[in-house]
Amino acid sequence: MTVRRGLVQATAIAASAAICAAGAATIAAGTASAAPPAAVLQVTGTDIVPVPAGPCFGTIHVDFEVVPGHPDQTTVNLTPNGTYGSIPGCEVPVNVSWQNGIAPFNHVESTLAANGRTSTTITAGQGLSLVSVGAGAYLGGLPSWVSSGYLWL
Repeated sequence: MTVRRGLVQATAIAASAAICAAGAATIAAGTASAAPPAAVLQVTGTDIVPVPAGPCFGTIHVDFEVVPGHPDQTTVNLTPNGTYGSIPGCEVPVNVSWQNGIAPFNHVESTLAANGRTSTTITAGQGLSLVSVGAGAYLGGLPSWVSSGYLWL
């Protein structure tokens, strides 16, 4: 067995165990959505946290749902908890980026969090992907806290 293959297998086993535990906790907590939640091991939390600026404040909650019938796709939901992404003048450009084993390996989907809950669907591919969701531009000249984690489809 090569060192690379051993590292890939060890990483996959560790990530699978953590994702299964996180998925079980999510399922136990229940969900109001019709689509099942995607298994995600969050590294930096579940919220985008922009710095308050003028009338804009709050966080944007990020969650993922499996797209029924498409095992390689997930819907990324952005739910405002404040005025960011929910009122005119506080729109947030958001980049959803993911890294996986499919060339070119790093992929980006851009959307605009505006007028309440916003969703976008990405094709991350089946298996393990590192997904980061963050403000696509510095808001008020300052960066935001990004939500990122390992997604298993």
